Order: sequence, then C-alpha cells, then structure tokens
Amino acid sequence: MKKQILNKAGLFALIFGAMATMNSCSKELPVAEADPTPSAMVAVHNFALLVPSNLTVMLNNTNLSVLGAPASIAYGGNLSGPYAGVKPGATTIGLRTLTGTADLVSKSATLIASSATSVFAYDTLTPAGTIKAIALSNNMTAPAAGSANLRFLNLSPTSAVLSAVLTRTADGYGVATTGSSTFGNVAYVGTSAPNEAALSTFTTIPAGTYTLAVVSGSTPVVTGSLTIREGKAYSLVVRGYAAGRPGTTTAQALGTTLILHNP
Repeated sequence: MKKQILNKAGLFALIFGAMATMNSCSKELPVAEADPTPSAMVAVHNFALLVPSNLTVMLNNTNLSVLGAPASIAYGGNLSGPYAGVKPGATTIGLRTLTGTADLVSKSATLIASSATSVFAYDTLTPAGTIKAIALSNNMTAPAAGSANLRFLNLSPTSAVLSAVLTRTADGYGVATTGSSTFGNVAYVGTSAPNEAALSTFTTIPAGTYTLAVVSGSTPVVTGSLTIREGKAYSLVVRGYAAGRPGTTTAQALGTTLILHNP
C-alpha cells in the first residue's frame, strides 16, 4: 500500500512539473508586433499609345520586379496583383520601353504607408520620346452597404468631351431593377494640367449590373455592360483613338476598361 501511495505522489509531481515547464515556456514566447514600416501600395496601368514595346517600371531608377522579373506592362495592362508594395516616402516612378535607358515619363510623389496609388500612363508617344502620366490616390474605405465607388477617366487623346451613362438593370443580387448614374462632360485628361486630387475622387453608386453608353454630345461612341460589386472601388477608363484617326489598330481603337482597385 505504501508503494502505491509513493507512485501516485511521484506521478502528480511529474504532471505539475510539466505544467510548470509549459507555463514557463509560454511566458517566454515573443509577442506579435504590428509591422513598424508597412508598405505603400502602387499600381501602374498602361494606356500610352504608339509606344513600340511594353512598359517597364522604374522605382527611384531601379527596375521594379514582379515575381522575380522586371515589370513588363502591355498596352491596356497593369501590374499583376494589382499592387506592388514599396517603401513609403519620396518616390520617383518612371516608365520606359523594354530596352530604353531613359524614362518616357516620371512621376514624383511622397507615398504614405498603407496608402494605395494608381499611376496611369497615357497619351501618344511624341517625336521627342515622351508620354504622360497621372498618379491618383485610391480611397479604399468601403462605401455604404449595397453600393460601390466609381470614377470616370477620359484618357482618349482624340476624343471630344465625353459622358458615361450607366443604366442599372439588376441589383447586386441579380434582381431586376431600374435607375441610372451619369458622369457628364468629362474632358480629355491631357488637355490641361491635370488636377490629380480632383481626378482621384470617387462617386458612390448602387452595386449591380449596368448597361454602359459613352456618348459624345448625344451620339454613343462606346457601348457595353458593367458589373459593379458591393464595397468595391473602380476606375472606368476611356482609352484609345476615336474613330477616324489614320493608322488606328483594333487594339488601340476607342474603348473602355474597368479597373478594380480593391479585389
């Protein structure tokens, strides 16, 4: 009987010892800390016309790498992701051809940690080898339930003032409905010094399915359909050459691109 009591006491001692060891170890584990230097997020979208190759992205004169290779953005394309995380602070974003040694355009900006910025390359390549670009801030704050944020950008260098008329045919759940949203009389971004703060502004519209008509005066020049998801932020971009420009390729004809900024 005495032997049994001693064995039980020894077993309890082992259990309490193991628990004490576990508690001691748990106290020594490091406490997770917030990232002291969160990245700034940068997206680049290529709508520059007549450029002889894809564009590469330079950050402070160094190639931006995506998936281990220098970023290469075709016309109408953008960085995969869609954002690249970069160090916050003063940053120069340059765009070059694949074999170029000089920037076709560069933008200087002070990037804030955790901010999201979209750079849009646009306009026609000049004989001097330059294009244009704007850097817009993307507000990632979700709008009210059942709605989304949208802005309309006119990046077509040969178009007149354009309006975008969105006619809602279904809500975010696919239920048939009515209503419309209009972005009226939007001039080409490059006709004067762009006001990037104003261009960055989003308009809140109901989520759902829309038919789209981009009109010049009262004449539709582009038509299509859009699906606008709840809680998302978009840029609706008109790009390419308006009808009638000699030498226009199908790829660079007038059209629209819907860009989602917060997948």
